[in-house]
Amino acid sequence: MFAARCAGVSLAVFLLASLLCSLGVFGSWRLLLKLLKPASARRAADLLFAMRVSPLIVAAVITFGITLPSFLLLEPHGTDEAVGTVPLALSAAFLALLAWGVFRAVQAQRRTSQSIEQWLHGSTQIHCDISVPVFRSNLHSPSLTVAGVCAPKVIVSEDAAAALTPAELRTALRHELAHVIRYDNLKKLIFRLAWFPGAKALEATWAEQTELAADDAAVSSVDDALDLASALIKVSRLGYGSPAELSTALLHSSTALTMRIRRLFTWNAVQKAKGMRGRWCYGIPAIAIVYGLVTTYGTMLSGMHDLTEWLVRWIT
Repeated sequence: MFAARCAGVSLAVFLLASLLCSLGVFGSWRLLLKLLKPASARRAADLLFAMRVSPLIVAAVITFGITLPSFLLLEPHGTDEAVGTVPLALSAAFLALLAWGVFRAVQAQRRTSQSIEQWLHGSTQIHCDISVPVFRSNLHSPSLTVAGVCAPKVIVSEDAAAALTPAELRTALRHELAHVIRYDNLKKLIFRLAWFPGAKALEATWAEQTELAADDAAVSSVDDALDLASALIKVSRLGYGSPAELSTALLHSSTALTMRIRRLFTWNAVQKAKGMRGRWCYGIPAIAIVYGLVTTYGTMLSGMHDLTEWLVRWIT
């Protein structure tokens, strides 16, 4: 009975903490982004990703760092106290939400694998000086995309390979390589696993910032910027195709096309170096949180035990 109460209370606390944190994040992320004013698209993308997964991280810290130790250390092991109806219902809701997230992640991975297999049928590999294999697809694949999580591959359509000059293709491939280096497809898989209602707007903004960050990573000179802008324009004329769920196309929609081209036309080295400054300030909140946890840990354990005692007895 002790183990059942421990598991039931822990799962209930995890669900409540993640839901409360997600409500706070999805109600305030626009304001936080405006107040913090990240110095670059890369910093903005990192901040948005951190906010998107923060409900899981906070819930895990509260559950495994505070709730579970308080229950194991302060709860009598010999009592036959039953778990309340509400904690049991919350535990069941957590397991259902977890199962739904796993289902979404597995389905996304399966559909992506099917798309990659279809695109690679009859394709030929292009030898390029990047660390990711590049294939020229004969079928109706997106113009230029990197797909997959464990073994990502860059797919270039016949039309895109014919339309782009060698310099444009080289810069576009560096753009896709930036997505691989930053594990953007893996982050998309995490989004599907850690499902929460109301996250679409945040994820869409994150996707826009990752594209800008990949543009910045691919460009190191004015010529590179012009080549990438030209590649974007040519790819936009070819259409956007049907990208896989766990893929990142060079251009997946027309929404940010104008902004991206304008940024590239006005590119300068100072703009790129701007994002290298001020990284240390992102560690200040984490240090403050860790310090607060360490200095008040005993009080938090006692308070959490009182809270879980109330939760266990919550019958209605």
